Amino acid sequence: MFMNNLAYRTYKTEDLRVEFIEKGFSEAAVDFILFHNDNSHFEVLKEKMNSLEQQMINIEKNLQKDIRHLDLKIDNIEKSLQKDIANLDIKIEYIKNEVNARIDILERNLQKDLSNLEKEIKNNKDLLLEKLNTGNRIIHFMIIAVGILSPIIFAILNKFFYKLIIIKIFVSY
Repeated sequence: MFMNNLAYRTYKTEDLRVEFIEKGFSEAAVDFILFHNDNSHFEVLKEKMNSLEQQMINIEKNLQKDIRHLDLKIDNIEKSLQKDIANLDIKIEYIKNEVNARIDILERNLQKDLSNLEKEIKNNKDLLLEKLNTGNRIIHFMIIAVGILSPIIFAILNKFFYKLIIIKIFVSY
């Protein structure tokens, strides 16, 4: 784009030069005026470039200042976050210790309850074994008693019924 403008400008300058020479101006005067005009344009461009360069320097300084400001903010936020993380770590550790203490208490209570249940089961087992032994003794006693008493009872019944049968037989004849 710049080259196109420069080529167009050169072409335009040549046209102006030819036109002024045709109108009767001397070649030296036309060249002086055109050279002075180009110099003027160069000076204006140079001033504009210097102004743009100064603006770029100012923008760069402002950006560096803003970057430093942002770096400070980031550092402050990072410090704040580290402090918050440290506080959270402390709280987590406290809660962890508290939970572990509660778990230990529950574990001890469960051990006590388990021990009490084991004692109760043992007592109930001993009581049931005692009752079972008593029941077994009664059954043994009854078996022995039946073994001893059944012939006696059978003999008594037999005599009683035998007498009845005999009486019936005699009575019926």
